[in-house]
Amino acid sequence: MYTQEFLEKLKQQEQNLRFASFDLEDAYTLGTMLREAGKKEPEPIAVRVVLDDLAVYQSFLPGTGLSNSQWMDRKYATVCHSRHSSLRAAVERELDGIREPWQSDEEQFAFCGGGFPLVVDGKFRGAVIVSGLPHLDDHRCLTDTLAEFIKVKK
Repeated sequence: MYTQEFLEKLKQQEQNLRFASFDLEDAYTLGTMLREAGKKEPEPIAVRVVLDDLAVYQSFLPGTGLSNSQWMDRKYATVCHSRHSSLRAAVERELDGIREPWQSDEEQFAFCGGGFPLVVDGKFRGAVIVSGLPHLDDHRCLTDTLAEFIKVKK
């Protein structure tokens, strides 16, 4: 299903969608932008921004709930463990096979789109997570909004 070219695109996204600075106000602004973007999607989404191990923004559009929260927990675990997007972790697992025990633990980790690393000044500081759409659309909604936020922040 996935290709090496797709993996390279994901790697490039991770290089492009980084921050020189990011604080609590930024987390609120980004979270709100994601919530508003979610209102335009065909299905409702849930949003979480985690900075330095603290969930600093979380929102559930009507129609989302506990299941979305659980998916976000697993996507967050995947991003934290891999330091990459949850979609990249999924693609690498498919292309390279399971190389580490955590890659076969689908109760704790989610191998799908919707989780993205929050890298600030070259350091991993947390994750931005979306749940509610088909997983590739979760990733698209998330990365499109991250790119928009970075433009606005400059």
